[in-house]
Amino acid sequence: MTRFSLLPAVADLAAAGPKGAKKMLAKAAGPLPAADLAPFFEQACRELVRAGESELAFWAFGQARKVEKDHPALLDLDRVQDVFLELVPAGGVGPAALRDYAKTLAAELPGEEAHGRFREVICAGFDAGLIPYARIFPDLRMLARAAKIKKRDEEAFLAERLLRGGLMPIASHQVWAAAREPLAAVAGRDYDLMKLLIAAEPDRARHEEESGEEVAEEIRQMWLESLAESGAGAHLSAQWFGATGRGCSAAVLLKLIDQAGSRLFPGGEVVFGEEADPALPPPDYRHIIPKKELTSDSPRWWDPGFDVGQQAADVASGPEGRERFASLLDAFVRDLGYFGNVDYAVTVKTLWDVPETREVLNEAVDVWKADACRSDLPFMYNALHQLVRLTGHGGLLDLEPGVGEGLEPADPVDALLAALRGGIPAELAVTSGSPHKFPKSGRTIVQHLGYLTITERSWNAYASVTGDHELSVKLPQLPDGLLPWYDGETGLLSRIQDGVWQTFRVEGRTGQTVALTLDPDTATARPQAPGASEVTFPGAAGPSEVRLSRGAITVTAPDGTRTARLLFSPVMSTKGGLVPPPGWWPRRDPVDPDGSAALRCLDRESAARLMEATLNGPRAATDALEAVLPEVTAPTLRDGVLEAARTAVECLLLAIYLRDRIGRPQPPALPALVSPASDLPFARTTARTRWLVHQRLVARALESVTDEPAAAKPYLVRTVSLPSGGYVGVDLDTLAGYALPAVLPWTSDTLREDILDVLRLWANAPIGDGVGACRIVRLTPVGGEGQSSQLVDKQLEKAAPGELWRTPNGALLILSYQRHNRTATAVEYAPGGTFDPIEPPGWQAARAPIPCWGNADRVVRLIRLVTDRGPAPIDAAATVHNLAERAGLGVADAVAVCKFPAEVLDDDIPTSGATLSFPMRDAVRERLLPDDPADLWITGLATDAAADWWRTHGE
Repeated sequence: MTRFSLLPAVADLAAAGPKGAKKMLAKAAGPLPAADLAPFFEQACRELVRAGESELAFWAFGQARKVEKDHPALLDLDRVQDVFLELVPAGGVGPAALRDYAKTLAAELPGEEAHGRFREVICAGFDAGLIPYARIFPDLRMLARAAKIKKRDEEAFLAERLLRGGLMPIASHQVWAAAREPLAAVAGRDYDLMKLLIAAEPDRARHEEESGEEVAEEIRQMWLESLAESGAGAHLSAQWFGATGRGCSAAVLLKLIDQAGSRLFPGGEVVFGEEADPALPPPDYRHIIPKKELTSDSPRWWDPGFDVGQQAADVASGPEGRERFASLLDAFVRDLGYFGNVDYAVTVKTLWDVPETREVLNEAVDVWKADACRSDLPFMYNALHQLVRLTGHGGLLDLEPGVGEGLEPADPVDALLAALRGGIPAELAVTSGSPHKFPKSGRTIVQHLGYLTITERSWNAYASVTGDHELSVKLPQLPDGLLPWYDGETGLLSRIQDGVWQTFRVEGRTGQTVALTLDPDTATARPQAPGASEVTFPGAAGPSEVRLSRGAITVTAPDGTRTARLLFSPVMSTKGGLVPPPGWWPRRDPVDPDGSAALRCLDRESAARLMEATLNGPRAATDALEAVLPEVTAPTLRDGVLEAARTAVECLLLAIYLRDRIGRPQPPALPALVSPASDLPFARTTARTRWLVHQRLVARALESVTDEPAAAKPYLVRTVSLPSGGYVGVDLDTLAGYALPAVLPWTSDTLREDILDVLRLWANAPIGDGVGACRIVRLTPVGGEGQSSQLVDKQLEKAAPGELWRTPNGALLILSYQRHNRTATAVEYAPGGTFDPIEPPGWQAARAPIPCWGNADRVVRLIRLVTDRGPAPIDAAATVHNLAERAGLGVADAVAVCKFPAEVLDDDIPTSGATLSFPMRDAVRERLLPDDPADLWITGLATDAAADWWRTHGE
């Protein structure tokens, strides 16, 4: 009797079922000696494989290996290798046995031999048309490492064998995950392997049967990804993309498309230069000036590497180069003055010195001058903004003194009236959106015929379609640069590559991203929408034109007035509203027909009233709007009218500055808020004029509260809304210190005139009635710091500014609140000039108030004395020693208070080493100017008063 004669019949084993069969085999092997057990189970494996009982065959083979583990002395690696080489190709060896064999070889043999033997076993399976098990890549990599074989070389070997054996279509998900990158690498180096990879489309039916639809699709996407990584797109036909390559992951498809190139888009239309195409992102919209906004994305032509010759050559190259430079020049001028440490005038001079660039600059100036003189509100603002920047920070007047010839800015009231009567976008609920700085991301808005597709991008994208059909679609992740749109039947995604539209059909999703198909029939489809249309505003005599050009939509009224200029791109910023393309404007309904009709009947007097009220701040503007246009009730339209009024105010301020710069007289009927006293002219800028308006409104608010009943304690009267005020380099509580250099003999004439000019500005502001009626107060909220106070601070930052209090002696207005130091800055007004300690309910003093030296009479007197007498005869060394001695300060601290330069002091006086805090230096310095400025020429600086204050309030 041989050891194999004990084997049960295969039919009996199959009939017994897995559990029964294993018991039968174990019982039959029981009488055999240990040396015969492994061959016994191996023979069982052979029989079971031939009978198609794979699972039992795997078990039997495993039992043979278990015998060798239990009896290590019986292990014969040569014999076992032969068995593996026989039974792996037959399909009788399971994954567990193969993994164990790899470990056994690694433990028993030198690295090179172990690797060689295991690779031989795996390749025997390949030769038989099967992949022995899923872990072929990690297990062979482990053995290759010990054999000093590089990981990429081993993976390349396996990838090539799999391709040449035609095995990848049946490869499992785990094998594809491991083979994906090596397959791309070898196919990218060998065209024959590339063809094999292209032909290695996974057997979807088999994978669906074995693992389900989701896994089958993941395997297919890994194949497509390998194709993209290998560069296979260059070898794929257009028909392949529409059939085999359908439903491809978006990023992978775009990579394959880029590899294939333009041959997939025969006859694709080149779209560069179509400035009125609403689906075409503008190549550069930096030349479009955002209203009341400076940005830092303009050309940095002040950098050392700036090559004006290159720009001149671009201008000379033809119309496109000239237009390109003109756009960049617009953006450069827009941001003149953005950085305080840049000498923009040097760059402007560089451009002026080159004939080609000077010609374009002159043309731009001519256009701006013409727009400034027309009552087209948005264009007037644009032009004034540019001319103010160019003549101010740009120094154009030094290069061309006559640049202002013939420039007479239009009346902002006329421009406001023309805009409101002509039609503004807010009547159709169109807000002033902003194109995204990076036109490959952000929200998108695309019109195609009767459909408007708006896509909100976040982790996922949400596309909503309005028009002839209404629908909303959630899309997975979208690569940048794709514009979603709807053609009436299906969702599409398009991009523009080398001037050609490339369009893909949305097939749903695959994993975390969108799946796309390139259909040859629609590969170059593009949204169809007009770049211009007509819309009739309620009550208008005729239609207005809505036209897109150079990244901006212009609305032109029937009489030719340009009433709006809106930034537009199919890719818009993620913040703010969306501007619809021109073709969609006629489809929008008026938000307030009665209010729109009332705008058509607006008269000049009402427009002037609205604009002047806007100077007084948001609340006054709102009140005026209710009075002159009560029919306007829709919030959207109200906001639009107020925005137009604010633009008109900006034009007023810009025109005042520009006239001052070019030496033209101001109009006789300027609002009182912006008009200086006749005997106190100052060099006006928009910032200074805005500051003056703010100061005068602060004074009005404070004075108005004194009509309220007085009380023993402060009480809140109301909260006022004031327009923002510019900064002129000095606050009320540091005005004396700012004025001090003007009276010193060593101050340069230029600096002295600058200081006196600011003092004239201050004298125009009602900073007092001659008896020191205002002071600055610093307050902090009652209560300690902590988590709850952080919420309080956030609320106070919004709510506290504008609080107007009635105090026992007058009034107090909170100007600002800083969260970082929990301090509110307020101005207190006492008509009689008498101040007492003050703490409004909920507030307490942050620090002792600094007595304010300035009032209108005192400032004017100082200006006149300096003008008539020249600098005061101040002895710098004596003043420093006197202050130090009387106040008990160190000499270095006294120098820091006086801010005297080292060159006017004796050599033995230290100019460094001061320990006094900066706020305290400012406080002591405020007392150095005497109450009567004339004393400066008699007794010098008021060191006694400064020392007295220090001894009382000092640190």
